[in-house]
Amino acid sequence: MEIDDYFKIKTDDIYKEGWYSLNRPAHDLFFHYLRISPSYELARKASKGRLSTEEKKRLPKDFNKVQETYALLGDVQNTLFRYWWQKVGHEVFGVPHEYPTVDLICVLDGSAPRSRQIQNDVADYLKTKAAKAGNSPALIISIPLDSDIKDRMQWVKKYLMQYKNLRKSKKIKVKPKIELKGKRINQQALVRGWGLLRFKSAFPDMENWRLGAAANLSPSYSPVLKVLGPRKTTDSREAQDRVLMGKITHRSLKKYQFIAENAARGNFPSESKIEMAFFDYEEINRLYEKTKKWEEKELQKVKASSK
Repeated sequence: MEIDDYFKIKTDDIYKEGWYSLNRPAHDLFFHYLRISPSYELARKASKGRLSTEEKKRLPKDFNKVQETYALLGDVQNTLFRYWWQKVGHEVFGVPHEYPTVDLICVLDGSAPRSRQIQNDVADYLKTKAAKAGNSPALIISIPLDSDIKDRMQWVKKYLMQYKNLRKSKKIKVKPKIELKGKRINQQALVRGWGLLRFKSAFPDMENWRLGAAANLSPSYSPVLKVLGPRKTTDSREAQDRVLMGKITHRSLKKYQFIAENAARGNFPSESKIEMAFFDYEEINRLYEKTKKWEEKELQKVKASSK
């Protein structure tokens, strides 16, 4: 299966009532970078009580942040992106949302002290329906029940007209638990970076220039370098291209390692320099191959059901 196939499963049809979220390709990439992050894998093991003594010694100093992210996003190895998005995506990357409606907050029938009853009912409304409706502006009015309905409706209309300008006021913004970094995200670069880390895990001893060429890191050098070419170069130009491609790859490996490790801390995409867990590429590849065997069967089911 080609690398790009893992980024072609559309999630536009995945909807969760009561939640609003944008299904952006970057969420899919976030998911796949978490799979490669060694810190996130350590958090998965820690959640199951399976950390070895040696692994406990090598935990990054801010491992608590990784565990906080894991508590929100959960296991990404034994699931498909669409399943993961349905289970945790909406509630982590989205916000509660319902269209504003006219609601009965409380009825003062004399069965309890009024101040306490009003306080409890309003607090409950603000925490639930108002929050899910984006805290839209609303009026709280008292309508006596022992009077003419037509007369009271005129007063309701009067108040609605009096405060109609509030409809244009700003709502209190409810932020998701995790927000993507930046409005413009270079999806193609992130896909290439993920591919580079995958090639590195599959071929940990391969020269950097070959890895970079295979991952199409450079529009200048990748097309002219033969990934499976002989070790000996044909001329000085090819030798120089290999050196330059090797340098680009070296920098890129570090860059995308940081992106994977920042993802484990809930920051994506971010190249911030942080303390990273050791990238054991052979172990990353072993875990990837294990997940892929299960995933390929599920992907075929998804594709068949979407036709």
